[in-house]
Amino acid sequence: MDQKTYLKEIAKHVQRNTSSTKREDSNQNKVQIKMFKKEEVHERLFDSIDINSLELYAEMMRDRYRSLHDDDDE
Repeated sequence: MDQKTYLKEIAKHVQRNTSSTKREDSNQNKVQIKMFKKEEVHERLFDSIDINSLELYAEMMRDRYRSLHDDDDE
């Protein structure tokens, strides 16, 4: 091995075995993280309730159980 080839091989060896911050950064992958704020479960539930349907259901239940309650009093 001539002197020129020997010096090239030594340079390769030094480059592989030297910890350089620039070299370490080039080996790292970049990761992008996106965070999404999730609504609370109860907030989604309350937002999905139809108020008119709920009022109709309450009226139906009052009518149903009022007649049962009135029969018990007599």
